Amino acid sequence: MRAPMHHRGRGPVIGLSAAVVLTSLTLLARGQEKATPPSPSPGPASRPRPAYAGATERGFLLPNGWTISPVGAQVELADLPLNIIPLADGRHALAASSGFNVHNLVMVDLAVRKVVATQNVRQSWFGLAVDDKAGKVWWSGGGSDMVHTYDLQPGSLKRTGDPEPTSTARTKGQARDHFRGGLTLSGDGATLYTLDVNAGTMTAQPAGAATGDRKPQTAQVGVRPYDVAAARNGTRLYVSDWADRKILAVDPGDLHVVARITVGEHPNQIAAHPKDERIFVACASSNCVSVIDTRRGVVTETIATALFPKAPEGSTPDALAVAPDGNTLYVANADNNCVAVVDISRPDRSEVKGFIPTGWYPTAVAVTPDGKQLLIGVGKGNETRPNPTRGETRKKVGALLQKQENDLPGPLRAEMRQFPYIGTTLSGALSIVPVPDDATLAGYTETVYRNCPYSDRLLVAAPSQRKTAIPTKLGDPSPIKHAIYIIKENRTYDQVFGDLPEGNGDATLVMFGEKVSPNHHKLAREFVLLDNLYCNGHVSADGHPWSTMAYGTDYIARNWALTYSGRKGINDDDADDLERAPSGYLWDACARAGLSYRSYGEYGHRVSQADGSFKMEGRVPGLVGHMSPEFGVGTNNRRDTDRVEVFLREFRQYEKDGNLPRFIVMSLGEDHTTGTSPGTFTPEACVASNDLALGRMVEAISRSKYWPETAIFVIEDDAQNGPDHVDAHRTVGLVISPYTKRKVVDSTQYSTVSMIRSMELILGLSPLSQYDAAATPMFASFSDKADLRPYTHEPARIDLNARNGQLAYGAERSRRMDFSEYDRIDDFELNDILWHAVKGKDAPMPPAVRRAIAYRIAPPSP
Repeated sequence: MRAPMHHRGRGPVIGLSAAVVLTSLTLLARGQEKATPPSPSPGPASRPRPAYAGATERGFLLPNGWTISPVGAQVELADLPLNIIPLADGRHALAASSGFNVHNLVMVDLAVRKVVATQNVRQSWFGLAVDDKAGKVWWSGGGSDMVHTYDLQPGSLKRTGDPEPTSTARTKGQARDHFRGGLTLSGDGATLYTLDVNAGTMTAQPAGAATGDRKPQTAQVGVRPYDVAAARNGTRLYVSDWADRKILAVDPGDLHVVARITVGEHPNQIAAHPKDERIFVACASSNCVSVIDTRRGVVTETIATALFPKAPEGSTPDALAVAPDGNTLYVANADNNCVAVVDISRPDRSEVKGFIPTGWYPTAVAVTPDGKQLLIGVGKGNETRPNPTRGETRKKVGALLQKQENDLPGPLRAEMRQFPYIGTTLSGALSIVPVPDDATLAGYTETVYRNCPYSDRLLVAAPSQRKTAIPTKLGDPSPIKHAIYIIKENRTYDQVFGDLPEGNGDATLVMFGEKVSPNHHKLAREFVLLDNLYCNGHVSADGHPWSTMAYGTDYIARNWALTYSGRKGINDDDADDLERAPSGYLWDACARAGLSYRSYGEYGHRVSQADGSFKMEGRVPGLVGHMSPEFGVGTNNRRDTDRVEVFLREFRQYEKDGNLPRFIVMSLGEDHTTGTSPGTFTPEACVASNDLALGRMVEAISRSKYWPETAIFVIEDDAQNGPDHVDAHRTVGLVISPYTKRKVVDSTQYSTVSMIRSMELILGLSPLSQYDAAATPMFASFSDKADLRPYTHEPARIDLNARNGQLAYGAERSRRMDFSEYDRIDDFELNDILWHAVKGKDAPMPPAVRRAIAYRIAPPSP
């Protein structure tokens, strides 16, 4: 069993109150009584057979298996509102959104629940300050390395600062850019303190009207400074070092660091108590808030905000606010889709009173000056969507794209408004929630627990009514000894499997059907067709961490939205300190368990040799020395058919020596394609090469001595590059093993972490996060009886060497893209190119069709 996460710091760990624990136990018992569809997750203990992701009688079932049921009234915003500040008039609030879509600073009239003023910028990020008396607003400019400034007037905002720089493209792989982040105003309003996340510096600059001869002053403050707040008495500034588990106490006079205080993992937002000397720090990857007594410079409490006491990473507290009377702390648990309500009226004896359900991924929280209303920023909206869209949803997405047509790179055609990129399917909101009394909070808390599929007992057991080769208890034996995990690139279910009549597909959306991918189709027919499988990640930048870590840190969730929309993000070539969660990756779990493992391309990078050749090395510590040196990575340096031959040479040696690693992870991503870049292989040839490589690999393994004790899991890291009529996150996946059921359609709702959980149970590995612990293992796809019939691969049915010509649709646009790694191109634009290159230059996007679907599940084994 994985040891409970340690809450580092001085002082007690404060968890749920007895009343909340009793409530959760009651809900667990109730959950066991409700195991009938369509309710997707009535309680962590029971695992009913859920419907497809979408609306339910209780809220909205997300593709990741969690349900959201937001309370209160909402004002629609763009995605990722990272800052909310109520204004002194008690009627208005400012909210700043910094996600994939438009970056807006809005003024909301809370009484009529309406946006009354909007200012738009190209680039922004976390960091907002207001001087109500002077009528001034400062908003951090992120990759623009500037601070946007505005005059604050009744019901309006007026820009007063310099215009943004014209160069706004992301510069991945180049030298560190400056990235302006958290900021705060001095008590007298004379000085603005701003942070540079990339450079690790703080700048003090004049802010008031009478600046005199004062010049900006800059000093080093940690590795990746996130937020800055002033002590109540003004004698110190406190900076959260996002990457270094530290809070830095800084002298505001000369900006030198006077103390470093150790807190939890990934400290982000800071809130100061309005009446005493405490400051509160949200620690995203430790599921906690660290409480610091600024008089002594020590952590006096660690408040656990997770719903369960032993929960590993996965709550992601990323924002917090203290009520004006100083008695209550509100903490946004982003990945638990709730706000924790904490009684902080007694220093050193804080208590979590309950939880408030929110929309998907809350990213900001504030309290109105009268203490009567809670303002919650919803990061990703209240639902996921199919793409293409239809009806009112299409109108909304089309209107959103119309607003930002000049803001996002690449051509936004009418077809794209019917086939929106996955980033544009996300939205945000400002939830206005009356501060609940105890009885209301108890009801809210019950809802939060009902929406949560996780419980602590899932760390060691995964209940199942059927016996299969997947153990139901951690450490129990399995006839499967080897797990081979293949991660492909960026396809939706309908793009590949939409032509399979056995599943829930839309044939009008097929781009790489059976003619291009005969092995995928044959494997799905001979083994299990998964037509209700979703990616946890949105794009490759978060898809690969979710695929290998069962979690995406707060940094990952924020940064991809910037870089994939063509903006400058936080430099990520050396961001392992921000990307890595405490439990690490699957290979780290193998290392802790003493299991052998090897990577073929996943999390690898090419290293030049003295003779001009290249070899692969792991780019994260756990893979150093465990990477196949010849396999290759990226889209343009080797075909998947060649890569698989490298693997098969090693595999034959493993078979000879009897030392096949227990866990193998492989990046097999030629299905990403290189668009229509002239001289490169056509999109169909790329996908067909990927298909043939997989077929040959499965055939070789199925005819080896290892076949009776092997399972192969195949999934896309994300589904960003295509349309799907059910949900933009639905994807292509396969499970292949002698213990996999044959000729079965399994419509159980699975996600990326379901595959991870299945492999963990097979290998005896503890869950990495709350998400894989809570995931539904793939019991319905497996049997307890082996069928050792081997697989025979299908030859390619199209020309694998077909190349793009100079006049191919989108050729010039493709030529300008960097395909050296999967996340360096503008996928928004690539979608348009691929659709028309495959379907024809003038092919219109068809409308989505919603079908009534009978629930299908694998029949019990004979």
